[in-house]
Amino acid sequence: MRVSLLAALMAGLLGVASPAWASDPTVLTVKPDGSGPATSYTADQLQSSYSIVTLKTETPWTAKAETITYRGPLLMDVLKQHKLDGDVSIEASAYNEFRSKIKMDEVRQYHPVLAYERACTKPDRDNGRCTPGQEFTRLTLDDSGPFFIVWPQDKLPPSYVPARNAIWVWFVVSIRGVK
Repeated sequence: MRVSLLAALMAGLLGVASPAWASDPTVLTVKPDGSGPATSYTADQLQSSYSIVTLKTETPWTAKAETITYRGPLLMDVLKQHKLDGDVSIEASAYNEFRSKIKMDEVRQYHPVLAYERACTKPDRDNGRCTPGQEFTRLTLDDSGPFFIVWPQDKLPPSYVPARNAIWVWFVVSIRGVK
């Protein structure tokens, strides 16, 4: 992951990392399919615009039984707001130019979260990233943020790992509808 992060950062400095509407990794752009207007969000704007949920889950990359608690809006709520919930699929694009096509049936069935925070850990408190009493910390590029599409690993069919690991999109900078 560090190699791809370095590549994304270097490409960003050169101005070639992503589409023009996704040049800032701290901004998420949601664009309907076709000519509809795009809407951009920072983590603060997502937090104030949507109901926020938590999802405690393993990921395909964590150790067995190691869970992380993420926080953000349900991806479906964001898609509904932008009338993307009727599309067949969405395409999530990452800052490092990775793209993943996600079927709306998957979103409807498994309820992924568009995470922008994760729960603070003891190491976070020890190194000062989280203060005493702070429950969550913003996702950074080092921990798959600032935006990360997170799925409830225990609800996904076993056939999804590793066949559909591409639906776990980190460094998300844009989401658009696909007919």
